[in-house]
Parts: sequence; structure tokens; C-alpha cells
Amino acid sequence: MKIIKNTSDYETKKLNSLFCLIHNQLAKFEGKLPHWSTLRVKVIRRNGRGKSERDVSGMACVGKPTIYRKKDWDIRMSINTLADLQWVAQVFAHELMHSYGYRHHQYTRYPLEENHLTAITKKFGNSTALLSPKAFYVPKKRISYKQKCKDLEKQFQWLSINWHSNEFVKEIEVIDTRDDCLCYEDNSIKCTCDEVFDSRMDWRTVSWKKAYDNAMLHILGDITI
Repeated sequence: MKIIKNTSDYETKKLNSLFCLIHNQLAKFEGKLPHWSTLRVKVIRRNGRGKSERDVSGMACVGKPTIYRKKDWDIRMSINTLADLQWVAQVFAHELMHSYGYRHHQYTRYPLEENHLTAITKKFGNSTALLSPKAFYVPKKRISYKQKCKDLEKQFQWLSINWHSNEFVKEIEVIDTRDDCLCYEDNSIKCTCDEVFDSRMDWRTVSWKKAYDNAMLHILGDITI
């Protein structure tokens, strides 16, 4: 037997060990499957969340496959990550009985008996033990630079990062509101409106990444505006 393809979250070597054990269990009554050495098993990942009998399904050719079969597999298993180990075992045993040549009305739907399942559980524990490392991998959520800019705005109330209020100006403004000219409040204050405007012009950009970098420069105090 050879697992020719495995796209599930289970380790190929561990599935291979499980399938071989099941064959040995059935072989005590049925004899060794004549074409066991050339049996091709394909395992695919089954989508779904519920933990039930439907978390595992299978298909198999009845009897020894002929050279005229178009499929590249003799048994196909579809297994969900949350599937119960005993259901995985029973479904494979069910399909293996088809490979022996039996049809549904000729054998028990789930061929493995309690002592067989006990032996399987003793050896493998549960289905989690068969999972490959990729089954536990949780990809890190990527935070966009736009979101990073919004987070900076919440943290620093004096910081403003947004598209220019004029829709025809397709640029993002990074503004330190603490630098506003207050000449409109007090005529005695020297007007710096032009300087502030020119400085803010320098910090306009069309990229949220660049806007984030500019904002960090403001925060770190590496520039004077």
C-alpha cells in the first residue's frame, strides 16, 4: 500500500502506519489483500467544522483495480481536521473491504470491532496525535500601514493622518496639530502660517507606508517643523 497523495492535515507516515494496522486486523479474517503491495491510497482534506460521522468519507474500487481504470487511486479518503480517529479507522476499513471485493450488502458497514478500535486507540491515542505541524499553524494577521496610522492617531491625539480635505489633492497629510500658528487668536503673535504650510507640504505623500514613516519621525522628535 502506498499513499500517493496527501493534502490533509495528517502526517503521511502516521496515516500509513494506521492503514497498515487496520489491514493487519482485517487480514486475520480475510487474509492478506492480494493487491495490498500495489494499493494506491489518496487522502484529501475535507472541509467542515462539525465533529461527526460526516467528517470522514471514502471511496474505493470493488475488487482488484484493472489497468483500464482512469482514476489514479484505488481508495480515496477525505478527512476533516476534527475527525475522530475511530471514524477514520472505520471508514478506511469499510473501503478496504470493498477492495477485497465485497459490496455493501455482503458485510457490516463498519467492519472493525471494539477490540480493534481499542488497539488503535492504544497505539495512536487520538486523531490529534496524527496531525502534522501545519494543522496547528495559525498565520499572523497582517496589519496594513493604513491601520497602523489610525492606531497612531488614537495613541497621539495631536497627530492627524488622513487624505487631504480637498478631494482633488490625492495626497495623505501627516500633521502635528501642536504646530498650528495662533496668529488668528492674538495679533501680537508673529505669524508662522506660511512656514507651517510649507512644512506640512513636505510631509504629504501618496503612500500609507510613507505616511506611517513620516508620523514616526514626528513622534520620535527627529525633525523640527
